[in-house]
Amino acid sequence: MANASSPTTTMLAMVEQAPAICEHGGHAIGLFMPRAYEADWDKGLRAFIYLIFLLWCFFGVMVVSDVFMAAIEKITSAKKRVLNSETKRFKTVLIWNPTIANLSLMALGSSAPEILLSVIEIISGNFFAGELGPSTIVGSAAFNLFCIIAVCIVAIPEGEVRYIKETQVYVVTASFSIFAYLWLIIILVLSSPDIVEIWEGVLTFLFFPILLIIAWMADRGMFPGTQPLDHSAQIQGMSKEELAERRAALQKEYGDGITEEQIVKLLQVESQAKNYASNKIAARRGLMGGKRPAPVKKPTGLQRAVTAAMTFGTKKVVPMDDDDKDEANGSPSDQQACIEFKMIKTAVLESAGHVDVVVCRDGAIDHAVTVHYETVEGSAKEASDYDRTEGSLRFEKGEQEKIISVKIIDDVAFEEDEEFYITLSDPKVVEGNEPNKQGIECRLGAVQKITVVIIDDDMPGVMSFEKNELTIAEPEKDTTVDITAIRKNGSAGKIGCRWRTENGTAVAGVDYEEASGTLEFDEGEMTKALKVTVKAKGRYDRTEHFRIILEEAVAPGKFDEKADGGPECCILTVFIETDKASKQQVDRIMSTLQSSWDKSKVGHANWAEQFKNAFYVMGGEDDDGEEDEDMKPGVSDWVFHIITLPWKICFALIPPTDYCGGWLCFFCALVMIGLLTGLIGDLAALFGCCANMKKEVAAITVVALGTSLPDTFASKAAAVMDKHADNSVGNVTGSNSVNVFLGLGLPWMMASIYWTVIGQTDEWRAKFDPYKTEDFFTHDLCKTGCFVVRRGSLEFSVTVFTICAIIAILLLVARRHFCGGELGGPRPQAIASSIFLVLLWVTYVALSWWKAESQ
Repeated sequence: MANASSPTTTMLAMVEQAPAICEHGGHAIGLFMPRAYEADWDKGLRAFIYLIFLLWCFFGVMVVSDVFMAAIEKITSAKKRVLNSETKRFKTVLIWNPTIANLSLMALGSSAPEILLSVIEIISGNFFAGELGPSTIVGSAAFNLFCIIAVCIVAIPEGEVRYIKETQVYVVTASFSIFAYLWLIIILVLSSPDIVEIWEGVLTFLFFPILLIIAWMADRGMFPGTQPLDHSAQIQGMSKEELAERRAALQKEYGDGITEEQIVKLLQVESQAKNYASNKIAARRGLMGGKRPAPVKKPTGLQRAVTAAMTFGTKKVVPMDDDDKDEANGSPSDQQACIEFKMIKTAVLESAGHVDVVVCRDGAIDHAVTVHYETVEGSAKEASDYDRTEGSLRFEKGEQEKIISVKIIDDVAFEEDEEFYITLSDPKVVEGNEPNKQGIECRLGAVQKITVVIIDDDMPGVMSFEKNELTIAEPEKDTTVDITAIRKNGSAGKIGCRWRTENGTAVAGVDYEEASGTLEFDEGEMTKALKVTVKAKGRYDRTEHFRIILEEAVAPGKFDEKADGGPECCILTVFIETDKASKQQVDRIMSTLQSSWDKSKVGHANWAEQFKNAFYVMGGEDDDGEEDEDMKPGVSDWVFHIITLPWKICFALIPPTDYCGGWLCFFCALVMIGLLTGLIGDLAALFGCCANMKKEVAAITVVALGTSLPDTFASKAAAVMDKHADNSVGNVTGSNSVNVFLGLGLPWMMASIYWTVIGQTDEWRAKFDPYKTEDFFTHDLCKTGCFVVRRGSLEFSVTVFTICAIIAILLLVARRHFCGGELGGPRPQAIASSIFLVLLWVTYVALSWWKAESQ
């Protein structure tokens, strides 16, 4: 009889003889693949087939990611009505804070394949650490930070820049994107080498909600020196206290009739003048190679503006002095007269009637001097915006200031702010009526030209509704009602916007007819009727609502900032109430069932639309049967449609976003991504095995690139379409943080708890028996079982990435300083920055590959 072997001996034998996944007997290792018969195929052929299949699966990731992001968009765009305690009015707001949505659901949407790959690898591997998941997360982070941002930098049209607007949130996400990988080094190398304790796994996972909380606090302006992001526009460099003081001063100076818009324009002109002066100094000192000096303490431009306005009594003119007027010409002597304008720029309301500008004479004042002046057209034109003025000023003996007055023409048409110029020339010294014969010199000073800005005060008015809410009794039959849109605070010129209806609890096609169109107000027109059809549905003691939204205002039109929707749009909530006379005719239960059925029909209609979009290239023709010439599918559209058709049909089975507010679609798409990710994990391991490539190498190259492709296109589109770089760059830093905190924190937390509770099993002892020299068996943390994560090449890969990531972040900081924004800018610098970032990625991949192969 054969000797009986112990379970440990048997397990050790299994470890020693465990086949690779691509060899005979390795078919039991994968989640879905391989099949046993594949081991008989040629390895080179298998590597090629697996690679093609893997690339095809990446297309599947792109398709299902679109569905997943559609669900997330539906969820995060949900609105609610809240009561403003100050105005006592209801206001429509997003349920999800945009920052929280971007860092939670949006980041999860872009990082779901990497996160699920890591989780599935841990669970399917009996809670032992794998090489594919962690390496994919680090490799994906490297591709995101280096390659995606490189693409975004050069994607911006030449001459344009995109800068990060919400810097306080970006600082948080960028800091966490570096800290996350430093934290990996701490727990794998410093804290408990090669072992992840429970507190380390739990804390790693908890860093995700910590990130959300800190980002939300930054969004709300809870940190010193920050303000809430959703505040009204403010003049750069002014605190709220300063702005309030300046606003009160302007109201006192110009009277209560000055509008808020005019105050903003005056402050903007002042701010521009101050920025111009600062840039002038920086450019001049920079050309000389000199250090930019600290500003000299003297009256500010605002103080001088107020003083000048009060001195000359020009009630509708705001002068702006150049605080740093070029003084290189030196002070004039007693034998030299210097003539110049007192300021380089001034602003005047169109209704002022005229503008007065001051010309100064310094130096030799004991002699009479003359200087010629004339107006010059800019965007403001002679005869239509101002009267041409030309002449000569004479400064008598001892006289130091003269005033030039120019007539401003007021009209009723709305115009953008315009400007013209007044120039000085031909300075002369005269004695009586004779030219100078005593050798006295006369010259022009630094300010030989003044810019006059004409601020239009013909108000086009703002568009709104009479109230934020409208209640309509349910009619006995389908009825078209007039919804009145109004124009107030002005009626100059023609303004307009787009308008549309939006579902609330009421559903288009069931409770009302969907409608949209263009709203236009002609000159002097103050009201306009929008026609919406309310359907007779039959209700029982229930109120439903939908919204009418005014948006996309055509300049100079604007929306009432105090109305629901704010400056971006105007929202009217229409409530459909039950008609009391019909309540006894309809049973409450039948009414509820009918409503549910009607709403479910809309879902089925959208489901049918999903399959239509799946089967037809570019979704087929429009519903009206017409096809735009520019939208006709090309050869590439057909090729990619055929390649992805099976995936499109498969993922069309996912419920539409209409159900359960998008949550049903969200979870179903998440399951699909998980299944597809499990298949990708098997294919990546098979490809690496057949190609003699380590799992870590396959993860940081093929897998990381494939799972990050959807992010590449999304970030590029965001970079080109958005006015700022927040979505494109912020998406990268946010996703890189979430990758670690969820992709590693969640599975490592589960595995560390599992092994601490289960203890050392025969399988655990057998797996780590080859590493007895590292004292896993006798380690204090492993006496009752522990979760082992061997550093291997992961430590080196994370270290290299962290160093390169810090360099990349510093590059973005430098680009903001030197190019004006993180993305775009001068073409040579943009191309150089992109090449540098790609080289960082190549460096990371090459060094990580070398380390993995040398293990």
